[in-house]
Amino acid sequence: MRKRSGRPPRFAAVPNETVDDALSFDLEGLGLLTVVLRHRDGYDITLQEIAEKYGYGRDGLAGAWGMLQVARYVIKVKIQWAGDNQWSTEVVVYDTPATDDEVKELLASIAGEPNVRTVKLEPPTKSARERAAKHAEKVEAKRKARRERRKVDFDVPGQSAGETGRGRGRRRDGGEDQGGGAAAPAAAPPRKAPAAKKQAAKKREPGRRLTQQEAAAVKQVETAFPQELQLPSYRPPVLRDAILEALSARPLDVVVERVKRRWWKHGYEEAVMPGGKGIGSAIGVAVALVRPSMDCPDPMCEDGVVLDKGVPCRACEQRKEDRKRPVPGQRGRAAEDQGDGAPAPRRWKCRECKKPGKPGTDAPDGGLCSPCRDDEQEAEAAAARLREELAQAEERQEAEREWLARERWNDLVENAYWEHAEREREAAEERERHEAQEQRKLREAEERRLIQEQIARENPELLAYSQSAASA
Repeated sequence: MRKRSGRPPRFAAVPNETVDDALSFDLEGLGLLTVVLRHRDGYDITLQEIAEKYGYGRDGLAGAWGMLQVARYVIKVKIQWAGDNQWSTEVVVYDTPATDDEVKELLASIAGEPNVRTVKLEPPTKSARERAAKHAEKVEAKRKARRERRKVDFDVPGQSAGETGRGRGRRRDGGEDQGGGAAAPAAAPPRKAPAAKKQAAKKREPGRRLTQQEAAAVKQVETAFPQELQLPSYRPPVLRDAILEALSARPLDVVVERVKRRWWKHGYEEAVMPGGKGIGSAIGVAVALVRPSMDCPDPMCEDGVVLDKGVPCRACEQRKEDRKRPVPGQRGRAAEDQGDGAPAPRRWKCRECKKPGKPGTDAPDGGLCSPCRDDEQEAEAAAARLREELAQAEERQEAEREWLARERWNDLVENAYWEHAEREREAAEERERHEAQEQRKLREAEERRLIQEQIARENPELLAYSQSAASA
């Protein structure tokens, strides 16, 4: 997001009316507003960078940012550009809440900028409005309680404002102004409020605030809950306490694996499927998925498996065997022979995950339960896709090899033609040089002959001398 200028820059300080606006935001929001006002126009605002710089969580700053938007200290607009039809988000930050006229003027000024096709105001989200409303109610409740306490102090029968310790001035020399020089009355002991008013003024103690590490761990555990559970958007205290209790005894990865394992092992997955019996309370199921097991006395037992050894828990196995034994005189228990002497129905087990099936039902083909069968089908489909991708890759490689072979052959042929043409050119140049030399020799011989004939015609005596010299 890019920051725009809301008003011409005047000063870097935050106005007092903004600092005193406790109904619109908390101290975290005030600090965030100060940080954003401090940056220059055109600054790319990233809540993640601000959170990392000041040691806050991004989710907390996002909530504070939403409260600033609700109070109109931050106006967020979305702009569609005419060049590429892309949308961008820009924010305008004000040191006091923006008025309707200022918002209209802002939208009009942005719409008049070049290359702007559409500009619209982006309202705050529903969660931001709810958070701002809760904060305002909380502040108003505290102010109301403070006013009631002050009213109780001033309305005590038989006491004046002076007797309650209020309304007396203090001189510069440190003495108390008693008025008329009379001696000061003895200080009255502090009055206790009536029991009924104390009970009315008593407030519910707020819950413990989670640290950043605890909040991150709880969030990772919550992401392990399946979407079919349809948990509410808020985090109930009972679920949060159950997650913290589980994390106090087990590492984070063990708790996450516990949630995923119990979801199908305890039959919740089949219950939410079409035609299933369904689940009653989503919060109750979530607590059951995450809370520690209290059945086994071994502290290292995790749903029948000893964590440090990775072996089945003997105490849990013994308890299962004890439960299978019939109890004398108790009806409804499975026995070796039921009333008519027929053997008790046996439950089949999945050959992959060993999960028992429903009593009285036949084992499906292949001996796999529904989740394992889906996993097997998914694995087969993935293997088929992998084989198809490998075949396509092999075809592409074969086509690439053929193309490379053709390219090499074309290069060889082209190189051969080039070398042959080069040799022909060199041979032609050599013949031309040889013929030129022969022609030059013939011209030189002809020129010598002509010169000798001319000399002989012009100087016959030299010819006789040369002939005698030649004969001698």
